[in-house]
Amino acid sequence: MSARDDAVVRPPGDSIIRTPDQHLRVFVSSTLDELADERQAVSRAISTLRLTPVMFESGARPHPPRDLYRAYLAQSDAFIGLYWQRYGWIGAGMTISGLEDEFELSRALPRLLYVKTPAPDREHRLTDLLDRIRQEATVSYRAFRTPGELGRLVRDDLAMLLSERFAATRPSAAEPASVPARSATPRGPRPLPAGTTSLVGRDQAISEVANLTGRPDVRLVTLTGPGGIGKTRLAVAVGERLRDRFDSGTAFVPLAAISQPDLVMAGIGRAVGADMAGTNAPLDALVEQFGDGRWLLILDNLEQVTDAATELNDLLARCHGVTILATSLTVLRLRAEREYPVPPLPLPADPSTVPVEGLMSSSPAVALFVDRARAVRYDFALTEGNATAVVGICQRLEGLPLAIELAAARTRVLEPAALLRRLGRSLDALGPGMVDMPERQRTLRATVDWSMGLLDDAERSLLEIMAVFVDGWTTEAAAQVAGLDEERALALAETLARHSLIQLDRTGLGPRSRMLETVREFVAERLKARPDVAEVGRRHAEHYRALAEQADRPLRGVGQYEWTERLESEAGNLAAAVRWYLAHDPAPLPHLFRVLWPFLFLRDHLGEARSWVDQLVPSADSLNPQARAELMWTAAVTASDMGDDRAALAAGQHLAPLLDGVEDPYLHAVCQLAIAWTSPIVGDFDNLLLEATASLERLHSQDEPFLTALAAFTAGVAETTVGRYDDALRHLREMRDLAERFDNTWLAACSRVQLGALAALRGRLDEASALLDEGLALSLATHSTHNVSICLIAFARLAFVEGDPEKAALLAGAAEGPRRRAGLRAWPMLRRGEAELRAQIRQTLGADRFDHVYAAGSRLHQREAAAVIRDPRASSVAPIVR
Repeated sequence: MSARDDAVVRPPGDSIIRTPDQHLRVFVSSTLDELADERQAVSRAISTLRLTPVMFESGARPHPPRDLYRAYLAQSDAFIGLYWQRYGWIGAGMTISGLEDEFELSRALPRLLYVKTPAPDREHRLTDLLDRIRQEATVSYRAFRTPGELGRLVRDDLAMLLSERFAATRPSAAEPASVPARSATPRGPRPLPAGTTSLVGRDQAISEVANLTGRPDVRLVTLTGPGGIGKTRLAVAVGERLRDRFDSGTAFVPLAAISQPDLVMAGIGRAVGADMAGTNAPLDALVEQFGDGRWLLILDNLEQVTDAATELNDLLARCHGVTILATSLTVLRLRAEREYPVPPLPLPADPSTVPVEGLMSSSPAVALFVDRARAVRYDFALTEGNATAVVGICQRLEGLPLAIELAAARTRVLEPAALLRRLGRSLDALGPGMVDMPERQRTLRATVDWSMGLLDDAERSLLEIMAVFVDGWTTEAAAQVAGLDEERALALAETLARHSLIQLDRTGLGPRSRMLETVREFVAERLKARPDVAEVGRRHAEHYRALAEQADRPLRGVGQYEWTERLESEAGNLAAAVRWYLAHDPAPLPHLFRVLWPFLFLRDHLGEARSWVDQLVPSADSLNPQARAELMWTAAVTASDMGDDRAALAAGQHLAPLLDGVEDPYLHAVCQLAIAWTSPIVGDFDNLLLEATASLERLHSQDEPFLTALAAFTAGVAETTVGRYDDALRHLREMRDLAERFDNTWLAACSRVQLGALAALRGRLDEASALLDEGLALSLATHSTHNVSICLIAFARLAFVEGDPEKAALLAGAAEGPRRRAGLRAWPMLRRGEAELRAQIRQTLGADRFDHVYAAGSRLHQREAAAVIRDPRASSVAPIVR
């Protein structure tokens, strides 16, 4: 046996155990091996307060010298119990462990108990003991996770105990001691935490919450949101603003360390200075304390004790002047409750569209980053050189204040660009936060772990499975991938939403759930560790493959708009499914690529699709004839669209010999169209027209409006290029008629633009202007880079014909800039006409002036270029070209 060196140990028969300095003694009870670090932390905390820790290390081992630790306890002034998973040894002749015996013998002392969480392997006898302890109103029962957190709790609680409990005379050792009465001098409410950093970007939220909380008919407001969103700071700021409205007091009640709902009332009592000593009814004591006074209670971190909702409801019912402002990951689900979901900070705009000096004022996320970066680097400034990286960091972190603060702290050693690169690999690059932050918020990982620790097994399992989704999911998808029925999946999802771990959105396509990427990244690590991770990935991929198959016919006809919208919302999941098939089963991919092509083409997703196709092309010879044709067709059209002429030609050359073996009429026709699209790369406009016309004839016998219109468009462009204007007009009008018949905005825009360009070439300028105006409005609505670019080129042609070469040069540059930024090139069949137009403008303006104006136009974004077209004063481009 042993004890702390600073305690004088005497035989049990000696009635006095003293310390040389006569300090108050604090007996520490715990099992040994599993809590060694925690015992050291408690010893340091006790010594810091100039008290003496008494740590009888044999108390929970076999054959305990019971008389000895009874003497220690009898001569100690306070008792601390530390518990985790082990119940402790039961000695010979005893029916309970030394750990439980010490607790039972300590009833004469003020007691502070601390329970370590989580405890997945807690022994059942310790569980029973803790259940009994919870029933005792005079015991302080607090949860902790780390030795550091425990040390802080012990220091705070002992200091409180000394001020409240030992003002009265200590009872003699000869008689049982009751809990001493507290000082008759009442304490005031705990003050609001003093802010050590500025609250950035929350002015609107402070006003909204203050207005809501200050209403006489509102008694309970709960600020919800994921960890790190800034709920506590917002609540404190609201409390400061409303301080004068609650004349009896505003009290801040920190609850993060409390894990038992029945201790919440006592925690409120301590915060408001109520006399809770010896009471078995904390609620009654609070009612007496509050009376009819106007109080604002800020209950911080309520999520792990939401079962206290009933008592809080009773408190509000009995104290009509009390208002509660709570922060929590989840709501309390009381009828009186008003929820205020705290949003992330608004994300910054593209720095290329906003001057650097405007980013700070227009983006709270950027302002927060700069403010916190200056705290660690006094000379940090937002500049042209780092603005793009700072914006990228804020976007990567989705406007989450805690994440932005952690990132900004890394600027002490990393420039923003280097930090952004590291964040692209892992959010752990954020590193630890300041030491005065709550331990659960020192890192994003700790924040997520804290939130997940509040879930039950079924909720945690679904959350882990949901990490397989990218950019959200539907309830149907969640149920299928998780192997649940939809009702069960919906119920669990609602619980996860109440815990602020997922968000439920109402969209035009119906309800949809999503997970912040800052949460998803860490939850995904748990998914990878699951034994069923491969099965989860397979079910996810199969679900989205089936979704794509459903879209095949609608994407080529009447339902194209609805399905492109739906697939756009699932673009991240579709990409994840493709990656799964690339890694595990590539056989279905050629058909999947062919099915998805209209969506990928219309929504500018061909860049990523091109990389997928390139991974499959080397194995094309191992595929069956139809799959090989589908793969080479996709390779040809994506390479052509992306401007990779060599790859497009190679794919077209591989595709031509396959045509005779293609039995599917639709596939045969579109393969001919792909060959037509590659022909202009080598200047073969005759073959372009030949293959396009043949494809169009085949498609006329099929119900394929979208591809029929594209074939008519291709024939019309080819005929325009070679000067066959009447034939071109017939084919372009066919495209326009198909667009109107099937209400297809993309086709309508494209047809009007080409008809307008043709009208300009034929000298019909008024007709051209009207058609192009319609085409521009429709093109902007489609969000298609290609469509807007060909529209701008057509306006450039019109401006040149009308005698304004500078405006023509500006618009020609504006057409090329967005394509270049998107990694696209003009379609091969359009390049000759565009090149001839640029040459004509250059010759008219002179090379130097053309290059200068063209470069200025290339810097414009699409809507800026549209404004140039629509502004009647834009005949002079001087305000834009400097």
